[in-house]
Amino acid sequence: MNTQEIIRLVVGLYLVATLVVFARFVSQKIAFVRHGRPESRADHIGRRIALFFIEVLGQTKVRRRLTAGWAHALVFWGFLAFVVSTLNLLERLALGGQGFLVGPVSWFPTVVDIFAWAIIVGCVVLAVRRYVVRPQYLTYHSHESGIVLAAIAVIAATHLGEQYAAGAASEYFGYAHLVVAFTFLAYVPTSKHFHILGAPFSTVLQQLQDHQKMDYMDLEMELDESKGEAYGFNRLEHFGWPDRMDLLTCIECGRCQEACPAYATGKLLSPRDFIVDLKYHAEGKVPHGKQSAVAREAFVAAGGSVEGVPTESQPLIDHVIAQQTLWECTTCMACVQACPVDIDHLSMLLNMRRYQVLDVGEIEPEYQRVFTSMERTGDPWGYGEHRKSETLGQLGEVPVAEPGEEFDVLFWVGCWGLYDDRSIESTSATLKVLRHFDVDFRILGDTEVCCGENYRRMGNELQFQMNAQTNMELFGAVKFKRLVVTNPHCHQVFGKDYKDFVPEDWGGTPFEVVSVEQLVHELVARKGLPGGSDLGKVAYHDSCFYGRYNGIYNEQRALVKASGGQVVELKRNREHAFCCGAGGGNFWREEKEPRVSWNRAAEIMESGAPTLAVSCPFCLAMLEDGLKVQEGYEEHPVQVRHVVEIVAGAIPDPAGAEAAAD
Repeated sequence: MNTQEIIRLVVGLYLVATLVVFARFVSQKIAFVRHGRPESRADHIGRRIALFFIEVLGQTKVRRRLTAGWAHALVFWGFLAFVVSTLNLLERLALGGQGFLVGPVSWFPTVVDIFAWAIIVGCVVLAVRRYVVRPQYLTYHSHESGIVLAAIAVIAATHLGEQYAAGAASEYFGYAHLVVAFTFLAYVPTSKHFHILGAPFSTVLQQLQDHQKMDYMDLEMELDESKGEAYGFNRLEHFGWPDRMDLLTCIECGRCQEACPAYATGKLLSPRDFIVDLKYHAEGKVPHGKQSAVAREAFVAAGGSVEGVPTESQPLIDHVIAQQTLWECTTCMACVQACPVDIDHLSMLLNMRRYQVLDVGEIEPEYQRVFTSMERTGDPWGYGEHRKSETLGQLGEVPVAEPGEEFDVLFWVGCWGLYDDRSIESTSATLKVLRHFDVDFRILGDTEVCCGENYRRMGNELQFQMNAQTNMELFGAVKFKRLVVTNPHCHQVFGKDYKDFVPEDWGGTPFEVVSVEQLVHELVARKGLPGGSDLGKVAYHDSCFYGRYNGIYNEQRALVKASGGQVVELKRNREHAFCCGAGGGNFWREEKEPRVSWNRAAEIMESGAPTLAVSCPFCLAMLEDGLKVQEGYEEHPVQVRHVVEIVAGAIPDPAGAEAAAD
């Protein structure tokens, strides 16, 4: 046996060994995912195929970052090219053939050469960014990133050596290329770079239908506590398989953390740490994030012990995840939107809230007051029915739906529009606009019950379901085509979450849920606005629940323009907009300073616009308060107005019009 044959044998045995190692670790990952609770993700096959080509192969979410994103994309595309090239090299060296990249595809090696240089440049850019520039959100010092960058660069360099070296040197470079490439393959499943394999699945199998609709929970189901069953999440065994895939896929890049309003204002919550700490726990490692240290301290202080308890059955809350972080989340979904591999942080976090409320009964004091008020008076403030009646009296003659009546639009006033002084102005404006355009509408009057969105995202599934069932009965008593709301939280819950409570004999939801801006935008497009003055600059703040949750961005801006305003875009807008801080029940709790609303209010002041348009009563309340504490507000106050109020201002008052005619 000559030297070449010995090298070929040794390399061949090594490659087989690396494949065995790779298969072993990948099978462990698959077993971990399969152990999760079943969920169906077989819908919308066409959209999922499109996601594979657009997000996975096209790297569209990754490339949102100009430098690092394109560098990563070049490395990824080069990696795909190397898969083909390496298999071709394997055939040549292992079987002594000519390879399969000949004839019509003989041009492909040249493409791989170009990518090899691009990969080397990309690796240098990424290394400088991680180890020299280090953006603030890259708080983890990862040796794994260095190993992977070095390995990929060496793979590219050995390819170039195999291509351009002469004689035996070329063959030696080829063997070196195979050894490094297969070593890298075996290493990937053991590191955070498992995302190379897992990310395509997380992306393609993400929740598509009714985006961010919370999963239905059967509260009548009898739980077998001996098997660790629970309503919410507090152990890995409670997680669904998509959640487990998300944990394995996280690359710890920190983009979610950078986008998080809680983290940006000094809270303990970091969505990156939330996922990474769960992943480390699942892998049997001790998480090293700040919030996990707080959780462990709470666990020790409570006398907790996990000795002899399997990892799958160990508690998560106040052991791996600090309970405090669960309530700091504003459910704005910025983390989910920012994640380049489509990890759904929210579903896991909200199910942990459910566990605290339903399974344990540990409820934030401020939340408990809200729940108690709802039970006693029917509204989160605790005002009672008399306040609702007073508001309806103030609104004048408003058509109230009668049982069996049929009409076009049911205007959902909502608890904000019935109880909150400032939002009652938005209700009056909506009524004025609907009357002006001769919309055939009704309201439910004093029979309305809160939609329950906040309760569900605060973990109180029981209260939510009671409200949902009551409201569905009210909807079923009349017939209408559209349910119009002035609150994006109502829009989300009516349009998506309520689908689980539609009676079977209805055959689906018999009405469409639209925002008042969507309806009025259609009316203005057909009939125009009669008036409107020059409002000057009007900054627009995107609601998280209209924007990231439902993709409603354009109608509000168009209405501001049609009403005489010059729309000013805030620095962070549309899908990148910054939360007001109220979501997820945070409106009802005392927030630690600095507040999220202050962060956004400072940006509004910087815009120089004297008017701020919003489309959510939560945003209206939070930003009015946030603006008042900003430097320079007294000299340059900003008026906060709901978009429908701006539209109503462009419609002459009927009484005023008559007086002018006289």
